[in-house]
Amino acid sequence: MHVVGDGPEGQPTEGVVTLDDIADAMEPSEAAPEESEEEEDSGESEEVEAEEEEAAETEEEEGEEPTFTIKHDGKEVTLKQSELVEMAQKGFDYSTKTMALAKERDEAQAHRARADELRTQNEQYSEQQIDRLTAIAHFAQAQVGEPPNIALAQQDAARYLAEKHLYDQRQGQLQQALQAVEHLKSESQRQRQAWIDSTANETEEALRNTLPGWNETMLEEYAKYLGGYGLNPRTADVAFVQKGLWELAHKAKQFDAIQAKKAEIKPTPKAVTKVAKPSAQNQPGKVAERMKREAAFNKNPSLDSLAEFLR
Repeated sequence: MHVVGDGPEGQPTEGVVTLDDIADAMEPSEAAPEESEEEEDSGESEEVEAEEEEAAETEEEEGEEPTFTIKHDGKEVTLKQSELVEMAQKGFDYSTKTMALAKERDEAQAHRARADELRTQNEQYSEQQIDRLTAIAHFAQAQVGEPPNIALAQQDAARYLAEKHLYDQRQGQLQQALQAVEHLKSESQRQRQAWIDSTANETEEALRNTLPGWNETMLEEYAKYLGGYGLNPRTADVAFVQKGLWELAHKAKQFDAIQAKKAEIKPTPKAVTKVAKPSAQNQPGKVAERMKREAAFNKNPSLDSLAEFLR
């Protein structure tokens, strides 16, 4: 179908556009999608390149980790930020654990001090009870006296029975007092020995953890060392199960060993340079004055200048 133009006799003129041409023009051409795809590909490529550049910049920034210089043992040490953070974290953890251990140690020492205080009070109370019962026993023994004579039974049976009953009663009181004294003494000794054994075990464990190589041989060696100064279980009593005594012995013995080594090293005597003490004739002031007089004589020789020079 054609559209009639302005040509003669109703015929279309050259260049007349037909409906087919218009229809063809209205349909999308095949080249257009190709160009669109190229534009889309170009946009995506630019985005990918931008992301890659950003990632590269990020990696570059991460690669350039900041460093810090700190002083350790008097020397400067350069560390990365991650290393510094890691060391700080370890130091914080160590400080936290150390503080926790210190707190536990302080609490243990406080409990031990309280236990020692109660033990001391208990020992004092036991000693007071023993003294009181001992006094009662002495009084009862003085009151017991001698048993009544059997002959009194023939003369006065009632009196004999009364005196015999009183004697037996006092004798029983005496035995009770003596038994109570022995019981308290035995119990006090048992508690004391239990404390000594417990303290000795704690001391042994503590010394193994604090003194390198601590064993029975060192114990005998240090005991002998202390004995040389008159210290033994009889004179020092419970101090021999205390950790402080053996730590003190350890330090003292090491100090003696150092002193012995120093004594073996004889110092080389240094030559003593004797400095002549300036006499009246060679003292600096007098020498300068004498030279001055000599110069005056040489400049103007005379009897006066000679006398001055020889003065």
